[in-house]
Amino acid sequence: MKIKEEKKTKSYLAILEASKHLFWKYGITRVTVEEICEQANVSKMTFYRNFENKLDVAEIILKQLADKGLSDYNDIMKLDIQFNEKIHRIVQMKYDNSENLSEDFIKDIYGAENPKLKNILSEARVKSSEALHKDFSNAQQSGEIRQDLKIDFVIYMINSLNEKMVDDRLTSMYGNTQELAVELTNFIFYGIMPRNN
Repeated sequence: MKIKEEKKTKSYLAILEASKHLFWKYGITRVTVEEICEQANVSKMTFYRNFENKLDVAEIILKQLADKGLSDYNDIMKLDIQFNEKIHRIVQMKYDNSENLSEDFIKDIYGAENPKLKNILSEARVKSSEALHKDFSNAQQSGEIRQDLKIDFVIYMINSLNEKMVDDRLTSMYGNTQELAVELTNFIFYGIMPRNN
């Protein structure tokens, strides 16, 4: 990356916001630097003064997304509420965080060949798995989830959701990726039985 993420000039922030908007809507691959510049109302010279290329921007956005997801999860788990209510809020968070994400963006991220993007995803997966393992083990010890449940199995299944998000056959069953993300999350946490609200 050309500049440190901490540097938040007006043009830097405008480029990030424009890129995020365009990536969410069209995916990373289909968006050009020219389109980002037009959306951000900056010149290409300004873009390249701040970033090396489009993937440089994508890396920062993906890192911010991963950090926010983990931070939001941790905030929910710190709440003084029942574990089942925490799960309900996590499902709602998943819904909110996937709002307006295009199928192209999901495929670009989870099917990423770029080593830096893959590394960001891998690091995020490790951090979230560690947090899940700790929190679910605590919930199991306090009797809030089944004693016979293998926590590693739950984490494996949660991590496998990313693969499902790029499964063409599965994604074709849903109107948008947000619906699919919520369905997968609900399935992991609630199974097929009706929930008691």
